[in-house]
Parts: sequence; C-alpha cells; structure tokens
Amino acid sequence: MIIRTLSLFWLLSMQGIVNAATDWRHGPYIVDSFFEIALKNEYSKKDLFVRKWPTTGIRYHYVHRVADKGLHEELTELHLRHLQTIIGLPIKPANNAKEAGLIIVFSHEDSLKDDLQRFFGMRSANEREHFFRHSVCLGRFSTQADGTIKKAVVIIPVDRARDQAKLVDCIVEELTQVLGLPNDSEKVYPSIFNDRSVDHLLTGLDYTLLKILYDPRLRTGMNKTEAMPVVEDIVAGFILRGWIDSADRQVQRGGLYPLLNGSP
Repeated sequence: MIIRTLSLFWLLSMQGIVNAATDWRHGPYIVDSFFEIALKNEYSKKDLFVRKWPTTGIRYHYVHRVADKGLHEELTELHLRHLQTIIGLPIKPANNAKEAGLIIVFSHEDSLKDDLQRFFGMRSANEREHFFRHSVCLGRFSTQADGTIKKAVVIIPVDRARDQAKLVDCIVEELTQVLGLPNDSEKVYPSIFNDRSVDHLLTGLDYTLLKILYDPRLRTGMNKTEAMPVVEDIVAGFILRGWIDSADRQVQRGGLYPLLNGSP
C-alpha cells in the first residue's frame, strides 16, 4: 500500500504543474521542509529524531510577571486551542505548576538572564548573554529517552517583544515550536519558522507540518531513515485527498486569524 501510494505521490509531484520556488504545495518540498524543521536544530549540525508530546496531551501553566495578564492569556489560549484542533491532542490548563508539562512565562527584559537560568537551566553566563543579545523570545523542550516530550518552557519578555512588534509572533512561534518543530530555516517558506518570512500566524505549510508530525503513523524516536517513507506516504495521502490545496483556508479559520485579520 505504501509503495503504491508513494508511486502516485512522485507522479503527482513530478508533473511540473506546481513550482516549489513559488508555491509550497509540492510533495518533495513539503517532505524536505518537515525534516528541515522537525529533525534539525540551529545549535546542532547532526540530524535528530522525531519528538512529540504523548497522546495524553499537554497541560500548561502561566507565570505572569508583568501587567495585561488577561490579554496575554486570551492571545495564548486562542493559539493553544488552534494547535489542539490541528494536532488532535488535548491542551488544557494544569491545576498548578507541578502538574504542568508546559510553562509559559510572561516576563520582562530585565529578568531575562535570570529566567534563562531558572527555567532553562543555563548556568553559563556566556550562554545566557548570547541568548539575551540575540533572541526576542525563547522556547525549549526536553524529552525522555524515546523522544517523547516531557517538559517545555516558553519565555516571552513582553517589553522586548512589544518594542519589536513581535508579541503575537512570539506567542505563535514559540508555542508551536515546543510541539516538536524546533528549527528555524530560511529554506522553508512561507512559514513562521523562517525568520525572513512576513507571516505572523500559522501558514498552510506550518499547518501541514504539524499534521505530519502528529500523524499516528509517524512514531516518536524515528530517525530520518526510518521516518522518510512514512512522511512521504503521509504527504502523498494529503495530496490525494486535496488536503494540501485546502491547507491555507483551513488554518485561517481558527486561532488568532479571526481576531487579528477577520474571518477569511
């Protein structure tokens, strides 16, 4: 079944109707984008393995150190509900910080170095200084030995984010990346994972990458060799069902789109 579907996949991809340079809806381009974002990391040169949250879902907890708590929670929860509908896992508030797998910190620039040490465990002053100078907001996750994500932290220095008009960008990008898509790459476009992209909200390509990652056929811990035929089969199925062509419309129906851009 996989071989037959893959044959159709490459047949459709090679028809030449869609050019990956101008349109992301191209099978091999989607596959390459997935591995670029899911199995690479800007701080490591080696390919990693598939990492995602368990099917039991995610519990989150806020740490508020600045004003506008209501606004920050409204924006965040709109995006978290959007992610929940895309990946099909429950994402719910925890009763307290100890029960939470995801900690979301709304803080300020003056405490960023302390936050990096407290929440990320960065003991090196040089490392903290690097992130302080080169990051607007940050997200990090840790995994069990099998690649299952067990803990994640997102830190948003609100004053810094607002000064650069990136508060929404920070919420969307960091919370999406800690689902198991940690890399940034200029090779992937249009995408929130591309620092040169003008997109502030999830694109159709981002939506597709999330759907691939949380497809049950793709198992946590798979390396690139193991994952490649599975990802190709998933994408082939998406193409045959017309899901790729509708991805942009689908993603714009939820999350922060209606609030910030109006319903499409």
